[in-house]
Order: sequence, then structure tokens, then C-alpha cells
Amino acid sequence: MTRSQWAIGIATIVLTIIAGVMSFEYVNRRFPPAPAPVEQVTAQDAKAQTDPAAAKTPPACVERDGSWRNWSWPNVPMLSPKCESGK
Repeated sequence: MTRSQWAIGIATIVLTIIAGVMSFEYVNRRFPPAPAPVEQVTAQDAKAQTDPAAAKTPPACVERDGSWRNWSWPNVPMLSPKCESGK
């Protein structure tokens, strides 16, 4: 590799990085991120949030036979808590 090829390669990398940094402002101005959706709170929702019995859901746990309770996803955490037998 000659010095001129090395210089052309370095210049290409530097120009690519500069073009990428300069395009951040253009892209952010042209395509702004969507605002987060705002949830409307109804009277029933407000009552459910203040009622501790209605708002509390039991935590996910593992039964003695290895099955999950209160876990809706297909993946299983490695350090999973055992279910309490009293409840």
C-alpha cells in the first residue's frame, strides 16, 4: 500500500465521519421523534389506582412442578422465585 492510497483511505474515513455527524441535525429536524402517547385517566381508573386491593397483582413465581404462575411471556428468568404455599 502506497502513501497516496493510505491518505485517500484516511480522507474517505474522515469525510464519512464528518458527513455522519453533520447529518444528525438535519435528520433530527426533518424527522422528529413522535411524542409519547398521553393516557386519559377516567374516574374508574383513578378509583382503581387508589384502591390497593384492586391494583395489587400477585408476582410471577414457579410452582413445585416447574410451571409458571402469573407469567405471560414465553421466556423464563433464570433466578425465578418459588411460589409461596400459603397463598
